[in-house]
Amino acid sequence: MELLLVTGNPHKAKQIQAVLGRSVQAIQLDLPEVQAIDVNAVIEQKAREAYRQLGKPVLVEDTSLAIHAWQGLPGALIRWFLDTVSNEGICQMLTAFEHLEATAETCIGYFDGAAFRSFSGTVEGEITRYPRGNGGFGWDAIFMPKGWDKTFAEMTREEDDTVSMRKIAVLKLQAFLDEQGL
Repeated sequence: MELLLVTGNPHKAKQIQAVLGRSVQAIQLDLPEVQAIDVNAVIEQKAREAYRQLGKPVLVEDTSLAIHAWQGLPGALIRWFLDTVSNEGICQMLTAFEHLEATAETCIGYFDGAAFRSFSGTVEGEITRYPRGNGGFGWDAIFMPKGWDKTFAEMTREEDDTVSMRKIAVLKLQAFLDEQGL
């Protein structure tokens, strides 16, 4: 069974496909997105709407960056923070804070028309004082996983794979698909 991933980023489909070892087709749809800090709330609404539009089981994925000093902000709203203030702006807004711990989370939602399932991968770390690195995308240049001295944007693909929250979520999805015989 080919999996349908609703995303505007074909790179995500390739990453998920590589971990699953099965075909994942990226489909771009215009989906309304609930504005929430909680990434699970965002993906459930997106998965249900994607299914409504396609009439087929679908996967959706979203990522959250919860900064502990900000009580979880921006969370799933990270894209809008990046669009308005950028990585540099986030770092500047954190200059008054001593502790910069953060939790990066990727959630993958699966909806088959009857039941919604969510698969989450989290990585603890901290926000750097300034952006570092040229790789990755989004906020990769300001998040440094716990136990590392590099941001995601400074890591090689192999290093990133050892600590990837997306990979953790995909492995949970894989266990579910295998259990269901899908």
